[in-house]
Amino acid sequence: MGSTFGGYSIAYSGMYANQSALTVTSQNLSNVNTSGYSRQQINSAEKIVPISSQTSIGAGVAVVEVCRARNQLLDSTYHDKNASASYWSTKSGMLTYAQEILDEFSATDGSGSDGLQQTIQNFFDSWEELAGDAGNIANRQAVVEYAATLLDTLSSIDEQLAALQQDACNSAADIVDDINSIANQVAALNLQIVRAEAADAEASDLRDQRDYLLDQLSDYVNFSTQEQANGSVTVFIGGVALVSLNKSYELSLAGDGSTADPLVVRWADTGTRASITNGTLKACLEDADQTGIGAIDPELILDTDQDGKVYTYTASATSSLSNLRQGLNTLITTLAVKLNSLHSAGTGLDGSTGTDFFVAIDSSQPLSSTNIQVNPAIVSDLNKLAAGASGAAGDNTVAAAICDLSSAGIYTFDGLSQDGTAFYQSLISWLSTAGSDASDYYDTQSALATQVDNQRQSISTVSLDEEMSNMITFQNAYAASARVLSVMDGLLADLIAELG
Repeated sequence: MGSTFGGYSIAYSGMYANQSALTVTSQNLSNVNTSGYSRQQINSAEKIVPISSQTSIGAGVAVVEVCRARNQLLDSTYHDKNASASYWSTKSGMLTYAQEILDEFSATDGSGSDGLQQTIQNFFDSWEELAGDAGNIANRQAVVEYAATLLDTLSSIDEQLAALQQDACNSAADIVDDINSIANQVAALNLQIVRAEAADAEASDLRDQRDYLLDQLSDYVNFSTQEQANGSVTVFIGGVALVSLNKSYELSLAGDGSTADPLVVRWADTGTRASITNGTLKACLEDADQTGIGAIDPELILDTDQDGKVYTYTASATSSLSNLRQGLNTLITTLAVKLNSLHSAGTGLDGSTGTDFFVAIDSSQPLSSTNIQVNPAIVSDLNKLAAGASGAAGDNTVAAAICDLSSAGIYTFDGLSQDGTAFYQSLISWLSTAGSDASDYYDTQSALATQVDNQRQSISTVSLDEEMSNMITFQNAYAASARVLSVMDGLLADLIAELG
């Protein structure tokens, strides 16, 4: 049986425990709208006092700790799903921008009034007009002008796609800086948490700040965490520590995204390549990659290779933007090489022959969508344009043959022979499918991330109704303990008075 003064201690412990619980409830209510805040709760345990080797007696209640309502497994799952959602969000956005640049989705027939497909058609129509009157100077001028318009359109599209890739490069650089900043902040919080908890101080708010930073980090990159016994958390990217206790290890970005100097994320201290497999950074690295964009061997286009090989376009590059740019490069380069082979075999009105219609801007580099122009010699002298084989004003054989290129299977897409229209529509279809797939993947991953986050929030978010109910419970329990203490005080006072 406990002593009278033991009863005092029990009642006091009940008052203290419930007062502490009320303090925690007040903290929860104050932070009901604070981003990243995790609901706190009191863990208490019965105090036991041994009175012999075989017997003990209850001595009230003790506050063991103030802990956060948090589930580490859900946190880790959310980080993975959020990284995937961020990756597909960036990919979907880039493909949407690319579709807007092509501007080929405003008409029901798949082409806009001023889209690339219509520009190509206008170019071939001008050759058809020339074939109808091969000696007409106005027709010759129209051919040159429509050719220039075609090249300007392609150049403008390529410049905008290249600008998107440069944006991806810039975004990757910004993201790497943000990751390093977050790593530094997590390392600093690690040190504060370790010091606070070593001194038996409360560090829940510091842990909330750290978890909030890790949530932000999951937008950018894939990572894993491991909490240490001292309360610090080690953050790994691809098995390599980004944060360890109070030390952070910086990432650096090298390269410009070109084929010769690809964009790579490395560990600044060792120079080794970092394993980036998800998140916005991964998407930016992929979109910035220009590997796969290159000149095409004219002999493969003309099928003059001794092994009988022909150039086949495949959308196999890492970057969707690079795939699109190379597809457009294939479109104009193939057309230019085929057209030049016909034009150079013809004769101009001035008797000139062997003249290419399209030439490189930089003669030291091969033809490509960024290195092509109408032959300046033809622009300055329209009589050099070869509409026929003989050079006679009425000879339209070359112009007619060039018109036929519009329906000839001069392209090969994934092994299928196609004319220019079908090839370009295949590009458009591929882009549309890739964009739709990316959007669908984003919707799926975003929904999964939201679902997991809702599960997290159901555990850690402060509920006004629940906290108000707890407040009443703790208030009543505190009042009851205070009442017990008051009664015992009165009994003891009576006893003292009785004994004189």
